[in-house]
Amino acid sequence: MEIPLPDMMRAWRERDYARGNPPRFERLMLKLWAFAAKRPRLYHALARTMAGYLARRGGARGRLSRLPLMQAWTSVRDLPAPQGKTFQQLYARAQAKDRP
Repeated sequence: MEIPLPDMMRAWRERDYARGNPPRFERLMLKLWAFAAKRPRLYHALARTMAGYLARRGGARGRLSRLPLMQAWTSVRDLPAPQGKTFQQLYARAQAKDRP
């Protein structure tokens, strides 16, 4: 059985936005993300900073049990902590090793 979940979720999200249902905070966060996403240098700098911060916060356990702005989500589950490097950093390092 194939259920088109991505399409259904997108339709629900679009309907919610059309009704003005998303909380202001959620709308603000999406606008901030869009602002950064349109500026690659800013986005990469923020990603590096957050990956390092979250890796330190996860510590030896490698998981985050509480995060600001995500209390509802982390109250019932842990979030795996990043390793401290972004995908872009790891990819650039791998590419540099492959070059002669």
